[in-house]
Amino acid sequence: MEDSTVTCTCKNFEESGWLCFHCLRILHLHSINTIPDRYITTRWNRYAKKQIWERVDTIKREKGEINNFTGWRLHMIRRYYNLILKGHKIAKARKFIEEKFKMDNKAVDEIIKKEEERKAKEEAAKIAEQEKAKAEAQRETQDGESTNSEITIVLDPDRANTKGKSKKRIKGQYDNYKQPSKKGKKKHKEFGSKTPNIQLFTPKEQLF
Repeated sequence: MEDSTVTCTCKNFEESGWLCFHCLRILHLHSINTIPDRYITTRWNRYAKKQIWERVDTIKREKGEINNFTGWRLHMIRRYYNLILKGHKIAKARKFIEEKFKMDNKAVDEIIKKEEERKAKEEAAKIAEQEKAKAEAQRETQDGESTNSEITIVLDPDRANTKGKSKKRIKGQYDNYKQPSKKGKKKHKEFGSKTPNIQLFTPKEQLF
């Protein structure tokens, strides 16, 4: 019990995660008033739900379903809601909140407009750079084609017709086959058209 380790033959903690009454009795006999942290699983402590939500937020953030400013947005919503609840009964407070809201809304619109103009300039500059790179690539391609066009292409010389050489096309085996023979047309022989004079099977009388 020096390191607050306790075991039992019933193996209740290993099976369900709960300490059995035998172990609790041993801890009580050794004047241990609190259960050691090793015997308290994560699902039973007060931070279990927090860890689950952190894990869920991490998964959503990886999928792009949640942004880094989502927590700030919810926090500010609660703060403004509490402010409205605090002063909604007093007319002067309500008027002050409405005036401040108009001023803040106008200032936020100006900030958003400037930010959109900045992004538009960045996009225009990026498109201009892409067009410039594309034009340079086309110019290099045209220069390469003009360089290739300057190369002299040497063609094969015309064939000379020597004496005794015929200009007719050389006949192939198929041409000779198409022409009828002087002895008569050749008959096509197909496989299986004639039964061979070979005994393929042994008669039953010779088997016995």
